[in-house]
Amino acid sequence: MSLFIDKHNRRKSPFILAVFGAALLNLCLFGLMYGLLAEPLYHAVAFASASATVAVHGLIVAAAGTALSCLLFFLKDKRIAPWSFGGLAVILGMFYASVFLLDPEVRPGMLWLISVYGLPPVLVGNAVTWLIYLAIRRFSPALLHRERKTIQEELREAAAKEAARKGEQEQASSETPEAPKAPESGASEAPEAGTPEEAYPELGPEAAASFRSAQDEAMLLYMDDDEESND
Repeated sequence: MSLFIDKHNRRKSPFILAVFGAALLNLCLFGLMYGLLAEPLYHAVAFASASATVAVHGLIVAAAGTALSCLLFFLKDKRIAPWSFGGLAVILGMFYASVFLLDPEVRPGMLWLISVYGLPPVLVGNAVTWLIYLAIRRFSPALLHRERKTIQEELREAAAKEAARKGEQEQASSETPEAPKAPESGASEAPEAGTPEEAYPELGPEAAASFRSAQDEAMLLYMDDDEESND
């Protein structure tokens, strides 16, 4: 856990991951530059001694690659540039350790290749970037100031933001007017006619009689008796 949490209970995993990624980036950058500059340097810079020629080529490539890697100082955390070359030194140490696992016949040649093509970038890069970092730390300490919150502070801020978001959602839902409910598609309006015969003329008088109340039946019976007495 010490790789991700410091002694002040603050997260530092972004820094560790950034350093690891920058170290791999530097390794790929130097490999690419060796591949691109090997032939032009061989034709442009050559000495009587092959070892001196190779050493000068390695220093030129190391200086050019370190200059490009110094663009990491434009990041917010200025420590990434020097620590990435520290990670590159760790990778070089792993290469040296792996050489001793090879056969004794192959070991001297691999040690020579690693020393010529791996050691100059590590030495030049660490020397340049750490000097720049120490100069920034001495003359411009404001560039290195970066507030880091503890895990408890980050959790409290996250909880406060979540509560504020829920409150805004509830307030927005309470202020939104409710839409009028549409009538159901299958529902029909009540008939405006007063009698069952007028409301349901298609059913006929026999079916309409089932909708009559007792008061309606008595009224109809009274009307029929009145008509017969008049006749």
